[in-house]
Amino acid sequence: MICTKCIYDDNIPGIFFNEEGICNYCLEIQNLKHRFHTGKEKGIQNLYKIIEEIKQFGRTKQYDCIIGVSGGTDSSYLLYKCKEWGLRPLAVHYDNTWNSSIATQNIKLITSAMDIDLYTHVLDNKESEDIFRSFLYAGVPEFDASTDIAFAQVLRKTAAKFKIKYILEGHSFVEEGISPQSNNYF
Repeated sequence: MICTKCIYDDNIPGIFFNEEGICNYCLEIQNLKHRFHTGKEKGIQNLYKIIEEIKQFGRTKQYDCIIGVSGGTDSSYLLYKCKEWGLRPLAVHYDNTWNSSIATQNIKLITSAMDIDLYTHVLDNKESEDIFRSFLYAGVPEFDASTDIAFAQVLRKTAAKFKIKYILEGHSFVEEGISPQSNNYF
């Protein structure tokens, strides 16, 4: 059986289908969209309420939030939106030494153009290679898992260092959230 909304089929461990043939992963996204009122006026109101909380918390601080940046579209757009909303973010980048030159250039361009400070944590190249090798030998299905896990830790440590309560992420659970749990390390 193949899901009527996506390409997943019954070969994926843990998958099941409702009476309309929709898999549990698509149903999970539908439930999240409903729960957070994605694309609805109530969702937008909730977002602006959070933005006001962030501003209120950070009113006496140099930065009121942290944004993890990769040099990609999502995090760059989030930096832009934060400035538009009147937030004062600190951009944080985790460099596992595998950055493309375009990603590095994008980070510099967007933070410079938006007048946003950048904090970069650079991993030792040998340490990076050892971690990737270990994850490959362990059979972790998500090749970049070590980077994602370390990036989350760098964000948390940086937030603690600067006493910042809010960490924002440029990610869409709608577009990137459907992932079989047997293939996902989170």
